[in-house]
Amino acid sequence: MYNTKYECRYYKDDVILPDDKVTSEEEDYIRNTLYQEDYLNIFSINYGEKFDLLEYELISNAISNLYERIQDSDVLKMFMEKAAANLMSEDLQLGLCLLYSYDFMNLTHECVSEYLDTGFISLHNIDRMDKFLK
Repeated sequence: MYNTKYECRYYKDDVILPDDKVTSEEEDYIRNTLYQEDYLNIFSINYGEKFDLLEYELISNAISNLYERIQDSDVLKMFMEKAAANLMSEDLQLGLCLLYSYDFMNLTHECVSEYLDTGFISLHNIDRMDKFLK
């Protein structure tokens, strides 16, 4: 089940505070770990210490289920097409997977959540996402 109410943390400035004494490598590790947690929480996937094939199957099923729910959105379809085209592909499900990569996930989640909750995506979010996909 897609969690439209979840708020991503991995990209926020306040994750690492100026007073925190962390190296750039440590900051990358923290942000990557938060990204992984955010990803799983968005798709309501419980995770343990060790990631195994069952979780990969759950992720694959979650992406497929989400695709079925959003495939009629012209705006989201356009985003999926643009993302897939970066790999010279026309596969919309591949595009959807790419939209959940580190660079795009927070904006993708905002757009998808808005669509699932309201049936549309604001021009503000469309413009923000469109700029990132160019």
